[in-house]
Amino acid sequence: MDNYLSYRWPKGPGLQPPPVPSGRPLPPPRRPGHGVRRWLMSIVSVLLCLSLLGAVCFWAVNGIASIVSQLEPAPSDDQRPQISQAPVHKSDWSPDDLPWGKPDPSVSLAVQPAGAVLTSRRIYQEALPSLVAVEATHKSSRESGRDWQFQTRSGGTGIILTSSGYVLTNYHIIDEAVQIQLRLLDGGASYDAQVIGFEAEFDIAVLKFDPDGAPLTPARLGDSDGLAVGDWVYAVGNPMGSLTGSMSMGIVSALDRDEDAFGSALGLIQIDASINPGNSGGALLNESGQVVGITCAKVTGVLQEEDEAIEDSVVLEGIGLAIPMSDAIPFVNHILATGESWRPAMGIKCAAATVDGRQGIQVRQVTGRAAREAGMKRGDLILSANGRPVTSLVELRRVLYRTGVAGEVTFTVLRSGAQREITFALTDSSEQG
Repeated sequence: MDNYLSYRWPKGPGLQPPPVPSGRPLPPPRRPGHGVRRWLMSIVSVLLCLSLLGAVCFWAVNGIASIVSQLEPAPSDDQRPQISQAPVHKSDWSPDDLPWGKPDPSVSLAVQPAGAVLTSRRIYQEALPSLVAVEATHKSSRESGRDWQFQTRSGGTGIILTSSGYVLTNYHIIDEAVQIQLRLLDGGASYDAQVIGFEAEFDIAVLKFDPDGAPLTPARLGDSDGLAVGDWVYAVGNPMGSLTGSMSMGIVSALDRDEDAFGSALGLIQIDASINPGNSGGALLNESGQVVGITCAKVTGVLQEEDEAIEDSVVLEGIGLAIPMSDAIPFVNHILATGESWRPAMGIKCAAATVDGRQGIQVRQVTGRAAREAGMKRGDLILSANGRPVTSLVELRRVLYRTGVAGEVTFTVLRSGAQREITFALTDSSEQG
């Protein structure tokens, strides 16, 4: 998903000055006999002002010229021009360039149901020690045809998962990075971090740092399934990479925003709380102060045509996006245990459809052996998975991802007007390319 613009001044004619009221009194008439004297006095005043202004300007110009001549640097043998445009990068980066750490199968996370409602002040006080600023240094690259090297940095936010130093953030922050540093948002030293694993498509990354004996406060993880449109939520992070510990609030605007609209296979949470670059990887908190989402993006504009200029785009406001914590947890736990991601899959191609007035997921093609041997056929309408109704791809994926690879799913399907159950184990589509 590309954010095409942040703001635009409105175009159009300027405002005209207000009309002069017709009832305004006319100036008093001039007295005869004083016109020539007033005219001569005006000329003399103008000449005196011009003379004084000329003297001041002469003195100022000479003074500035003297200062500039003293500050002007001596000529240098290095005549290399300054670059005002972004260099042309030729990056040969690969994930092997990241600083890697080892996974720990003994670490496992779980979300908790919402608790008592807290004040916004207490929510902030409890959440801040559980967040870090993330700074990634990216690989140096050379400009085309030059010998100059460029090194860039990106900033974001991370969520402390355990007292041993595991951190959850967005993958796009560390993409093409060679060094990662973390700093507690409530103050403290910087720490070098290593990557345990990531899921690039879902924009999730797990990091690890050694707190060197310093006590850490793990975030309280909440069940994002409990959210509803209209619920109050809070975003805390590191906007602009420098406004450390900023908090904004808003409501849940929508749930389950899918890949057709926002480019993610996970059902994203849409919020109207202000988030900006640097909030990526930060915490979306519910009214109990639990982390129910990972802020990941904002939508600021839409191109009307592919080649249209940016100033002709549609400007959008108040559309922030966050990854639901309950959907992210299965991937995070798998990364913590193995250092790798996974992709639980059914082995079918399907789409949302309505058949005989019933909503579900219709099978278009059976591609997996397990699904075929279990009896799944083209045209079947999947009504539920493991007892949960599925009327959208987001709802179906949610069941698959939480079941995991090798886990069994029981599907209720509608075929020729009759319902039947089909059970088989999920496979890992990432291993199949």
